[in-house]
Amino acid sequence: MSFVIEESFVKGKSLTSLCEDGWVATPDYVVVIDGATSKSDYRIDGVTTGRKAMEIISDEVQRLPSGISASEFVNIINERIIRYYKTNHILDLVERFPETRLTASVAVYCHSRNEVWLIGDCQCKVGECCFKNNKKIDSILSELRSFVLCSALRDGSSIKELQKRDIGREFIYPMLKRQYLWQNNLDDNSEYRYIVLDGFPVDYALIRIIPVGDRSVVLATDGYFDLYGTLQETEQALCLQIETDPLCIGIGCDKNNKSTKGVLPGNCSFDDRTYVRVSCF
Repeated sequence: MSFVIEESFVKGKSLTSLCEDGWVATPDYVVVIDGATSKSDYRIDGVTTGRKAMEIISDEVQRLPSGISASEFVNIINERIIRYYKTNHILDLVERFPETRLTASVAVYCHSRNEVWLIGDCQCKVGECCFKNNKKIDSILSELRSFVLCSALRDGSSIKELQKRDIGREFIYPMLKRQYLWQNNLDDNSEYRYIVLDGFPVDYALIRIIPVGDRSVVLATDGYFDLYGTLQETEQALCLQIETDPLCIGIGCDKNNKSTKGVLPGNCSFDDRTYVRVSCF
């Protein structure tokens, strides 16, 4: 079997900050990377922790041996991130304050194994089937944010006012920071725990592995609510969503599309986004 990259696209949500998304391809891997939105003001080499995580993972993917398993992929990436912590003398800091870690989610197409791996909350479309890997805590907080903002709209606030000051985001922000208690948590089986690439051990059972066969594959970050068979269709759906519901609280064309953040004034979307479509044959 062979594969070809049919189309790809990366776009940041803002013109004033570096995009934390990216993608990289080798003869055996296509990897879409979503650097996590930072919940602290901590910066490394002048960039956000999500951006630095994306850069490190992009670099390491290009050195990967062919045919490794999903768990081996995680181990190699995490070892590289740990080396970065040690080299920059911040291992103690990131152990004590998880919000300062270099954190990312990925969607990986492994050609030799003919599989897609979802590690964290990226997403994919294999053939006609879409697969998401959302964190339960994000779903809960998205609903809570929606309730706060919908209540404010009913009480007379305007959408533009709430874009300028997102009181829903303010309300859930302390809980967004508390989610780090569950990041790569190996101590219990809680429904709130989730995995990411941040240099620390993960529960391999939470890696989602999807067989591909000879079907087409779309890999994407969670900067899209829905995935379609082409970039144009996917972009059109996102643009309609943003046009009808810039707060991303489920009052537009799809009431299920809610987020922990909306479109800030001057931004083009609620999040950075990456889309890569691969044909396997």
